[in-house]
This record gives sequence, C-alpha cells and structure tokens, in this order.
Amino acid sequence: MTRPARPTPSDAVAGLTAYRVPRHGAPIDLVLSGNEGVAPPRELLAGLAAADLELLRRYPSAAPLEAALAARFGLDPAQVVVTAGGDDALERTFRAFLGPGREVILPAPTFVMLPKYAQLVGATVVDVPWPGGAFPTDAVLAAVTPDTGAICVVSPNNPTGAVAAGDDLRRLAAAAPHAVLVVDLAYGEMAAVDLTPVALALPNALVFRTFSKAWGLAGARLGYALGPAELVSWVRAAGNPYAVSGPSVALGLARLAAGDADVRRYVATVRAERAALTELLREAGAEVPDSEANFVLARFPDHAAAQWLHDALAGLGIAVRLFGEEPPELCGAVRITCPGNANDLTRVLHALRSALEPGALIVEDRLALACLEGQPGWYFTTTAEGIAAARAAGAVPIGLTGPEADPPEALVAAGAARVVSGPDALEGVLPAAVRAQGLPSAPRVP
Repeated sequence: MTRPARPTPSDAVAGLTAYRVPRHGAPIDLVLSGNEGVAPPRELLAGLAAADLELLRRYPSAAPLEAALAARFGLDPAQVVVTAGGDDALERTFRAFLGPGREVILPAPTFVMLPKYAQLVGATVVDVPWPGGAFPTDAVLAAVTPDTGAICVVSPNNPTGAVAAGDDLRRLAAAAPHAVLVVDLAYGEMAAVDLTPVALALPNALVFRTFSKAWGLAGARLGYALGPAELVSWVRAAGNPYAVSGPSVALGLARLAAGDADVRRYVATVRAERAALTELLREAGAEVPDSEANFVLARFPDHAAAQWLHDALAGLGIAVRLFGEEPPELCGAVRITCPGNANDLTRVLHALRSALEPGALIVEDRLALACLEGQPGWYFTTTAEGIAAARAAGAVPIGLTGPEADPPEALVAAGAARVVSGPDALEGVLPAAVRAQGLPSAPRVP
C-alpha cells in the first residue's frame, strides 16, 4: 500500500464542504436568510451581566436546564438532554443510531445538514420526495427495510414549511419499531398543531426542539432532545461532556422563567406575515407551498429567476436564502424568513414588488427617480451616488459599466444588485408585461 505524501481526509469527509450560505456583496441591514426569531427581552443580558464569575470559571452543567425542561413537558430529567443547538442533538442521534450498513429515510427536500450527518457516520440515505403538502407516509413506509436505522420527520419542514400529522408519526413508529423516529420540531411553535405530545407517547421516537427560532436565542446555541430515557441516554453518550456553555444554560433558564407571552405574540405575527408574503409571491407567479414555519419558500421557473430575486433584494439591503442548482428539487427556489414586525414586513413587500413587478425602468434620471414616490421600479446608473439614491427611493439599484462609470466593485459596495453593460442584459428576468413596453436606452419612465 502506497503511503500518501500528505494528510488526506477520511472517506466520510472526502467530498464534503463546510456549511456556507451564499452572500451578496451589497450592504445588508435586514437579514431574512437564517429563520432566526426576533430578539428576546433585553433583561436577559442584564441578568447575565450580574451573574457570578464562577459561571465562566467552572465547567458547565446543563442539569438545571434539563430539569426545567422536564418540568415543562411533564417528563423525568433523564428524558431530556440539552445540546449546543438542535443540530448538535441531531448529529449525536445519527452517531448513536446509524453507521455503515444502516439506512436513514429522509423526505426531500429537508434540513440540509441531515444528509451530511449521514455521510459522516457512513449511513445510506434513502430519499423520499416531499415537495410540500401532506407528509408522504405511504412512500416512506414503502422504503422501510430491516436496515432502516432512522426515519426523519422535520415538521414544519425546512425549507418548505410543510407539516406532518400525528397519525403519520403513529403509523411510522408502529411500522418500523426497529428504527428511531427523528421528529425535528425546530419550528414547532409556529405550526397549527404541536406534535410533541404525540411523539413523546411513542416508544421509538425522539423529539428535537430549539431556543433558536421562536425563542430568539440562536446565538446562544441551545437545543434539546426529548424521549424515552434509554434513547436519550445514548444521545447523551454520543456527545461531548460540556457541550453547552454556562452562560447559555443561564440564558435558557432565564428565558423559560420569563414565560412565553412574547413568543406567542411573535407566532401570531409570523402567521399574518406568512399569509401576506405567500399572497404577493403567488400573484407574482411564484409557486409557494403552504407553510407553517416562520418562512415561505418561493419556487421560480429556473435558477436565473431565483438568483435575480436574491440579488434584487440584496440591492435593497435584504438578505434571503438562495438555493443552488443542486439538489434539483430546490433549483429555482428562494426562502424568505418572516421579519417579525410591521415596518420590516412593509419594506419586504415593497422590495418584492420592485424586484418582480417593476412599474418603471429608469436610466440615469434623478428627477424620474424622485417621481416614483414609493412605486416599484428599477434604476440603472453608472455611479455609486446613483446607487445610494435608488436604494433610498426603494428602487432596485442596478450598476452600469462604461468609460465614465465607477468601478463595478464600488457600485456593488454601494449596494448595486447587479452591474451590467445595459438594461437589455436583464431582459430575461423582466416580467412579460414590462418587457412588452420595451427596455429603456435613454433616461425615461415607461
């Protein structure tokens, strides 16, 4: 056997890349790409500032938070394990229950890290399509074999927002008693029905929840798994002994003690915002599956159309999640997090109209830009100053190249959605009704 000349990755890691969300170069001040909830009460930080320094000096214990969560769900503390985010609990579960020769059934598309966790432990992924709508229980059951080690149900599903029902979980658990049922409820607070009680009544199910979404503590990295004590003990054993920091445990305890009134207000806001975003996107021609999460997924005819929406919103200071051309079921898709407040929702709805239904296409005409008066439009300019003016007016800012133009990198840094040679370069992403009016070659409002 030939010895390699340098270190090489294991077979499990070879071909994997680190998780990374594509970022636009324009300045962003409204991030709607990560599905975080709104900020928690500021009093949480004040309480942390007054904490004893032993909280930092000593290795942490998650036992107090596990006890508090056990009381909240009516469980024994042995049925709860607190982890560094819900994804830590999921990865531990894959290590505990999967490996070479075992299969995991994943409805697709779903949480992007699950196939990676499977690859890292050498398990075989069995995909079952779930583009939206009802959970594909019959198809999942048809995929169960003696080698099935886990069946994953993410509900509401990320990135579609589709949900499973209690009967789906019962059927899956009964038909595959040899497999662990992974019930990921990271977005469960936003759903119409909480599946936690159903899942906790099943002998082979684990429930995964998080403080990152509705509770607004994504930066604290706090998640947890609930279930039968024996299953939880294996998940606990598969992780590091001090995975969650002392400050994060203290924040979690304080967050629970403060109650969930603000969480319930946030959920009510999300449900209204979901409806508004869905209605506008469908009217603009996107395919939007019904969502019960704090986001909506918009599918467009091709990747170029989705890329344009991502770039146009970035030009207006808004980051959304663009999916690549792989996997195929997400090609042409953009996910938009509900902003969680009325002012930001108004801004997002206007930005979507400007990107997808521009009423005006203007080239280097500040007077015409001023006359937009809040109407949706695109503004083409060769200067960073013009880009800034377009952003201020709520028009999608598009940089133009040319002998007298500012450098492309300066235009993007100022906030340009794209830098192109002329308006005709964007003809392919214009709505048909606007394209019929003709593209401007001189300053004008059509």
